[in-house]
Amino acid sequence: MRRLKRIGKVFGCAYLVICAVLWGIQGFIIFHPVTSDYDVRGSTTEYEVVVDESGDLKSRGYIVNQNALGPVVLFFTGNAGEALSYTYTLSQLNVPVVLSNYRGYGKSDGRPSEKRILADAKITLEMVRERYPDRPVVLMGFSMGSAVAIRTADSDIAGVILISPFRSTVHVANRSLLRIFPVRFLMRHKFDTRASLETLPEPVLVIYSRTDTTISPKETERVLDKIPDAEVIVDNVHHSAILSRSQNLRAIRDWLTENFKHDD
Repeated sequence: MRRLKRIGKVFGCAYLVICAVLWGIQGFIIFHPVTSDYDVRGSTTEYEVVVDESGDLKSRGYIVNQNALGPVVLFFTGNAGEALSYTYTLSQLNVPVVLSNYRGYGKSDGRPSEKRILADAKITLEMVRERYPDRPVVLMGFSMGSAVAIRTADSDIAGVILISPFRSTVHVANRSLLRIFPVRFLMRHKFDTRASLETLPEPVLVIYSRTDTTISPKETERVLDKIPDAEVIVDNVHHSAILSRSQNLRAIRDWLTENFKHDD
């Protein structure tokens, strides 16, 4: 019995240590700032916007098709994506697309956190509205970026495009091996979208894959329960391939044309 108690204490202490480590290093687990080695193409324009005046920190991203007609799309990447690597793909939408880089990603200053990313997204949205004052703005997010888009949307947003959305990072973690830990209490960067889902402006387009192993399709389906009027496209590819699929890009382009065909 004493031996069992010792073993229990050892496992209990180890469990607590792992919980403490997870709490401390989760920023490194969630955020993967990267810098792309892609060349800036002639049709791509760089921009910068001050996100922290006291520290003189700037977010730096890109604009493709900046003089094209139609709505303006503001795009937020996943947790391991750099905006420049998406410029060619999103230029195929044939409308202006502003690609935002989170703090620490690409050429953006600072370090990422949920609070900073969401605050910077609103600043970037205001910059887009100043540049395109008479255009409808559509928010588009991939994976973690879908949560940023959902949390940034306000009543003046014309539409939302969500690629592999989820309810929160807690729900995502609870569908993995991390569910043996109390992630609800450990998670500091929750990106909780639930309170914002039911107030999303219409129209909404959702694209996800039934074979996605990063964001479970069941998790996205729980999101869809909250936005039953969304137009939905279901694919059958790996998580990272969803946005680059030609048929999905064509579907997004058609959706933009259908919903904003009279907007110049």
